[in-house]
Amino acid sequence: MKRKGIQQMSWKGIAAFTVLILILPFLLSTSLMITKATFAGIYTIVAVGLGLLMGFAGQISLGQAAFYGVGAYSTAILTATFGLSPWLSLLIAIAAPALIAYILGHTMARLHGYYLAMATLAFGIVIHVLLVEWKGFTKGASGFYGIPKIEFFGFTFTQGISYYYLVWAFALLVIVLSLNIIHSRIGRALRSIHDSEVASSSMGVDTGRYKMQVFIISAMFAGIAGWLFAHMSYSISPGSFGLDGSILFLTMVVLGGSTSVWGAVFGALLITAISSFVQALGSKISFITSDFEHVLYGLILMLVVIFLPQGLFPAIAAKLKPLLEYAGRKKKAGNITAVKGDQRA
Repeated sequence: MKRKGIQQMSWKGIAAFTVLILILPFLLSTSLMITKATFAGIYTIVAVGLGLLMGFAGQISLGQAAFYGVGAYSTAILTATFGLSPWLSLLIAIAAPALIAYILGHTMARLHGYYLAMATLAFGIVIHVLLVEWKGFTKGASGFYGIPKIEFFGFTFTQGISYYYLVWAFALLVIVLSLNIIHSRIGRALRSIHDSEVASSSMGVDTGRYKMQVFIISAMFAGIAGWLFAHMSYSISPGSFGLDGSILFLTMVVLGGSTSVWGAVFGALLITAISSFVQALGSKISFITSDFEHVLYGLILMLVVIFLPQGLFPAIAAKLKPLLEYAGRKKKAGNITAVKGDQRA
């Protein structure tokens, strides 16, 4: 019954969030705000995958931007250089990060905690250097240009509302898949690994296999986000896929709450909103630059880690839970009263 209740709450949350996504473009006043909302969807896809890895498998990754970059450059090279359809390149943009994650997973199988974080950090640096130096394929630091637009049965997705809906369709699919994963047997195994890997192993859980699976899934999600980003921007450069990007994704997950899929979504939306606010403020106040944005991220992250270690979303949900339960009991009591009134009549 408890699991059924959780699943019902998840589906209600998905339905409500979908309605919000559908009406949001009509509430935004400028094309810039729609573009920001589109980027929020791309970040959500990466953050949800990283949230599964951190909050459920207990693995810290500082190389998520590298998988994001592999997905972006895979589709850029295949479509702009070799003329492949973006929809076919999507398969490669998913498969390439997954293959790299599989190889890394075997290589780093014995690493845990901070050692794993340092290993993924080194992997991210290697990928960034390759993107800069492998000029024959990636065009180097100057960036890769001429990435074609996505078409579907003659309809072209361009920057604006159409691409916003495309991105969030993928984001909602990722959210649904992730919720199904954590409410399944795999999710229960991942939570047990997060609590105690030794205890999980003693109970017969194949910890290595489950950690490998979620590592690959998170890389695949990042590859999808990279594919969407590349075809939205039409041009990409290595600077978007460096250490700053990985730290940004990590901040989204920690800020929102790594133990909840919705926490990762909330973190991605909040970071995007903060970025938009700082940029708007910077246009009016000269001394506020992009460096101020990083300082603000660091300050918020420090406060959340100290005072709300579970993240903002679980803390807000805990505050709202009594109110929702009270509303549910009141509604149930009202229904019972109505039924009794009908029976008397």
